Amino acid sequence: MNRLVPLAAILAALLPGPAAASDGAQLVALVNAWRAAPASCQGRMRPALPQLAPRAVLSRVALRPGSILLAELDRAGYDPELADAVQVAGPADARQAFDILREHYCATLSNPRYRDIGAHRDGNEWTVVLAAAMPDPQLVLPGQEQAGQEVLAATNAARAVPRDCGGVAMPAAPPVRWSARLAAAALQHSQDMAQQGYFSHTDTQGNDVAQRALAAGYAWRSVAENIARGQNSAQEAVAGWLNSPGHCRSLMDARMSEMGAAYSIRSNKRSTAYWTQVFASPR
Repeated sequence: MNRLVPLAAILAALLPGPAAASDGAQLVALVNAWRAAPASCQGRMRPALPQLAPRAVLSRVALRPGSILLAELDRAGYDPELADAVQVAGPADARQAFDILREHYCATLSNPRYRDIGAHRDGNEWTVVLAAAMPDPQLVLPGQEQAGQEVLAATNAARAVPRDCGGVAMPAAPPVRWSARLAAAALQHSQDMAQQGYFSHTDTQGNDVAQRALAAGYAWRSVAENIARGQNSAQEAVAGWLNSPGHCRSLMDARMSEMGAAYSIRSNKRSTAYWTQVFASPR
């Protein structure tokens, strides 16, 4: 599968003219027509899929050998992890280009996670870019209190069963209780990360979670912290922690009896939520 090239490594050309724009539009139409009905892909039938929305910014992306997603996609509101590109060289028209792309990249063209599309022709090279815009966390996240309780519920559901955390067997653990003081420590760290634009357990003052919990008035016997960036729901944040061995072990640690959690949003070219979860047991 091809990937898009780093911005520093290419010239991301604008569409070369009306004819090329027409070629790209034809290719987009062919992809959408194919997605609109059940079709065979890699020997299996797939169902009909939603139409992809044509986006000019995606039609301006050029590919070169090498390939990761262009930084311009991020600036336009696209997560590099939710975008892909395919390319073919040689076809004389959009129909030929589509037939070859469908044969070799039907799984990419059929991927249901994509919502937007762009295509263009540059000489004898045809490129299709598919992507899904990240939802704005300011529009989809609930208030702090509800988000915290959702993290708590998802955490206790996870602790209720044994888990393998990166090769370490963790037994089921008792549920943790909500702590307003730990939630305050979590919110302070999320806000600092979002405002200052960093991602670390050590804050801009050089403090770690142990110091932040004490500053919030929590006298702890054991303390641990999970952080995450980019998730747009409490459930997604907890799922990410469970997939990270160190975070998973903190979440499943039976020594911890209380927790607090919070998020803060960094509003930039693409808004991002920063999550913090603090576990502790009191002295």
